[in-house]
Amino acid sequence: MPANTSLAHLSDVLLVWTVSAYALAMLGYAAEFAFGRSGGSARAGRAGRAAVVLTVAGWVAHVASVTTRGFAVHRVPWGNMYEFSSMVSLVAVTVFLVLLARQPVRFLGAFVMAPVVLYLGLAGTVLYAKAGPLVPALNSYWIKIHVVAAITASGAFMVSGVVTVLYLLKDRWERRSAGPAPVSIGPGAAAAVEFGDTRVGGLMHWLPASAVLDRLAYRVIAFAFPVWTFAVIAGAIWAEQAWSRYWGWDPKETWSFITWLAYAAYLHARATAGWRGRRAAVLSLIGFGCLMVDYYVVNTVLVGLHSYAGVG
Repeated sequence: MPANTSLAHLSDVLLVWTVSAYALAMLGYAAEFAFGRSGGSARAGRAGRAAVVLTVAGWVAHVASVTTRGFAVHRVPWGNMYEFSSMVSLVAVTVFLVLLARQPVRFLGAFVMAPVVLYLGLAGTVLYAKAGPLVPALNSYWIKIHVVAAITASGAFMVSGVVTVLYLLKDRWERRSAGPAPVSIGPGAAAAVEFGDTRVGGLMHWLPASAVLDRLAYRVIAFAFPVWTFAVIAGAIWAEQAWSRYWGWDPKETWSFITWLAYAAYLHARATAGWRGRRAAVLSLIGFGCLMVDYYVVNTVLVGLHSYAGVG
């Protein structure tokens, strides 16, 4: 069945609105920090709340973009790298909003929105693919199971990667400043935080203590890892149906497994060896690096059975 060009165009327009809303939200979160640093706590609070509203508005437009893309192509809207990238970004924003509803993590806003905007910008330009049918190898009900799990885990891993980088920056600053961690921090708090009798300002004071960031990264990875595990298993079952073997060390399969091993090592090290802090953070970033290789390098450079997932 041919694609509905009108709905496909509407999906593209909605994606532009989505990126615009996310970009403005990113600026709003940055303004919250800037106003807080200059002592304008009221303005900082307004900027932060406006950024959250823009994030939610962008999320709604994003959901609409994905939905109309699906109706336009008469299938699930994650059949190529463009659609997959859009879905991963949607999951990342969703994870952030869920965390925000449960914890005071508005400080993550600018840092989550920045890679999401870049990801969507890359998806809408370099990775863009016109609306069309699935290739035969993808035309299976397993695309609704395996790929959804991979998308969900990838979006969560993106958020954990952002938190891990922030942890390393905050931990390094705490070590160099040789001072105690902030007593308290909040999403609308000023950027200047009292350390003993000295008031200092800057981005590092806007962030919570490094231990808080370490725990947050761990919780997100602990959620994403079982989902990724299921994605790998479901992919093997799908491979048996498509190619009559569960595993063939195709580049995609290999790097998916390497990614699984990296995050498994992270969780194992924390659970058995008591790894916390920088050593665990290094494993987390190795896992995220493997995920990026699995997605970008494997799909665009290496040749294998999953080459159909590339641009086009």
